[in-house]
Amino acid sequence: MDTILSNAVQSIQIGVEDYLSKDPRRVLSSVRNITAGVLLLFKEKLRELSPVGSNEVLIKQNITPKADSRGNVELRGSGKKTVDVQQIRERFTALTISVDWKRFEDIVHIRNDIEHYCTTETASRLKELLADSFLIMRDFITSQLGYEPVDLLGEETWNVLLNQANVYNKELAECKVEQDKIAWNSSALQEISEYLRCPHCQSELLKPTNPTEDHIPSIEFHCASCGKESLFEDLAESAANSCYEWEMYIAMTDGGEPPLTQCHECGTETYVVEEDLCARCGTSKEFHECFLCGATLDTSEQDFGGLCGYHYWQAQKDD
Repeated sequence: MDTILSNAVQSIQIGVEDYLSKDPRRVLSSVRNITAGVLLLFKEKLRELSPVGSNEVLIKQNITPKADSRGNVELRGSGKKTVDVQQIRERFTALTISVDWKRFEDIVHIRNDIEHYCTTETASRLKELLADSFLIMRDFITSQLGYEPVDLLGEETWNVLLNQANVYNKELAECKVEQDKIAWNSSALQEISEYLRCPHCQSELLKPTNPTEDHIPSIEFHCASCGKESLFEDLAESAANSCYEWEMYIAMTDGGEPPLTQCHECGTETYVVEEDLCARCGTSKEFHECFLCGATLDTSEQDFGGLCGYHYWQAQKDD
């Protein structure tokens, strides 16, 4: 077994052992090891696909072109730094390797919550991490690495992951049944709803208490993990940013219009540009074009009475 794959298996096994420990101090160790194990599985696939003699080019952050004696250019990996999560995603996309990135992002968010924010609901969040890890590992190990998960990880480790995933997914399914009763009336809101998290403990185990409420910002959610209530308007900004995280990253690095902008009504970064709708408060733009020059108006120009920024400034100047 290759070193990267061996390290992946050991990280996952140790993470499960930490999870089973009664010592609360090992919770963070469990999260770190399981998350690291999944990342190493991804890197193992890139290592497998790296050409022979390329110094495992696909897992290296730095790639250097080399010319052979015939003048043919080859790409080789250089340095010791390996790819980060964004680079893995970019290379998987280029290589048409399928991964449930939403679920993996959930794993990373759980790690960040427990590691940086010291959430008190670690038991629930750890169950979620195990459930998400189980699904990713099952699919990736089988379809991309060509192993049976139980054979690669060992029966004891695999059974723990399987059992915890079954328990957590049953709780989650009950929440989703109630959420499905909500009429979102927007494809963007429907998609954003998949990223709803309790602001108190970051759990996704949220049940709406008034799912037939027409005014979506006023829909109340009860967290089955910590027991606290939150309105949709309190959940929307975080959910929207999580939903469009990848698109926002692409817009920032490659250019182009970001999918979210600041809402002129509620002031949060929740205005979905494509749908002309604020995910948090439900408002839309009143003015779409400048009535003098026909320029498209964005949310920052809604207080100009139908004028673009330039003509509004000119009008103010003339006054």
